[in-house]
Amino acid sequence: MRSRLLTLALLPVVAVAALAVANVRDDSPRGWRGSPWLSPDARVPALAAPLTLRVVTFNIADGYLFTTNRRERMQAIGALLTDLDADVVGLQESFVAADRAVLLAALSGSRLRHHVRFPGAVVGNGLLILSAFPIEEAWFHRFESDGSWYRLAEGDWWAGKGVGMARLRLPGGGLLDFYDTHAIAGRGNPANAWIRQGQMAELARFVRESRVPGAPAFVVGDFNTRPGAADYELAVRHARLQRAMTIASEIDHIFAVEDPALDFRVVETRELAGTTRGSGPAFFIARPPRPAELWSLFFGEPEDTALSDHPGYLSVVEVRPRRRGPPSPDVR
Repeated sequence: MRSRLLTLALLPVVAVAALAVANVRDDSPRGWRGSPWLSPDARVPALAAPLTLRVVTFNIADGYLFTTNRRERMQAIGALLTDLDADVVGLQESFVAADRAVLLAALSGSRLRHHVRFPGAVVGNGLLILSAFPIEEAWFHRFESDGSWYRLAEGDWWAGKGVGMARLRLPGGGLLDFYDTHAIAGRGNPANAWIRQGQMAELARFVRESRVPGAPAFVVGDFNTRPGAADYELAVRHARLQRAMTIASEIDHIFAVEDPALDFRVVETRELAGTTRGSGPAFFIARPPRPAELWSLFFGEPEDTALSDHPGYLSVVEVRPRRRGPPSPDVR
């Protein structure tokens, strides 16, 4: 009897240990230093003419734990991105494979025909890049600074968060480097602010070292930090980021990367929000539900739901080489 009880008591420990070992797995491409575009002999095509880009960031809150109406929300988000006619999109919290398939199906009539995700760890980092332009190559940097394994309700350690990058081929042969990230949230834990500071330093180093000089580059995502905060300013300063938004935002941001060969001008920024009819009650909670919430979760009536608990953002950005060129075309 004692041996059986001991075995039962050890099962959760063994299960967590096995998952922790599996969490080091990272299937995303990480050998970016071997990119042929970073070779000293690479002949990188310069931006031939001004262009206009429609750039989106959106945390879509698509996770198993305590977000509901996922299928309906993914269909509505796909319809929204199609209507926006976006050129390149960075999504965060795209965790569920079946829902990702719904989203991609909803985008089948859009220009966003190319996509890349960055698998790894137990939960997966949830990053998904959508592009109207072909993807030349894609790379991922997993944050060395992350959360604690035992903070299961936070989940950051289990997600293996980081920065995903897609190198895109523009019409006319130029390149565009696009980075998508999701940093650790505060969640009332003072240690997370220090962790995020480390993540912003890693992001800045990855952007500096992996981007192609002279090619336009953008960094978007859920930074979980605000303008004026030390970690925000660290990322901006060390990655040479230029804010590419005409309106204020809380923690979701769009940046261009400064380059001596390029000028960036933000034409407009729109906040992306909205609702759709759900098949169940609307829930967005990042903690275990209370008893009344659990009851509503399983037995509540269908209701309208927001597309996400985050607003998304679209910025229209003109990129111009610093020399004379023809009038700016719309690359769409």
